Amino acid sequence: MKRILLLSFTAVFAISCNSISQKVELKGPQLVKGTTYGDSVFDNNIQSLEAVKSVAEKSGATEAKITGVVTEVCQKKGCWLKVKSAEGEDLHVTFKNYAFFVPEDIAGKTVVLDGIAKIDTVSVETQRHYAEDAGKSQEEINKITTSKVKLSFEAKGVVVM
Repeated sequence: MKRILLLSFTAVFAISCNSISQKVELKGPQLVKGTTYGDSVFDNNIQSLEAVKSVAEKSGATEAKITGVVTEVCQKKGCWLKVKSAEGEDLHVTFKNYAFFVPEDIAGKTVVLDGIAKIDTVSVETQRHYAEDAGKSQEEINKITTSKVKLSFEAKGVVVM
């Protein structure tokens, strides 16, 4: 009798333990789905370009995650791209330490960028270099005669969706 009671108790205990152990799903930042270049990008704290620009104008630079549609890519090796935000603003994006490149055929695709936004003075020489990389005509390149102060972005990670 003791043996049956012990077996019954053990069976009930085993069944109750099994029903308690449920899969616990942790909530938190998830990786952005798509093709990643550089560091991984998580889906938390993605901001509008306007919000990032406002902070960068006050502090000079800020860490940020933004999303937008690619409008142009360096056609020599994918070493920079331009993004148009939902607000319609263009943003020039380079890659941290020249550590990675993106495909040259991603214009029109949506990207999520993780990196540093900063207010930058872009020299005539640099603007002409970018224009040359973009395949602009010599006439267009020669029209660049003044430096520009604008928001730029150095990405440590890019996800093409």
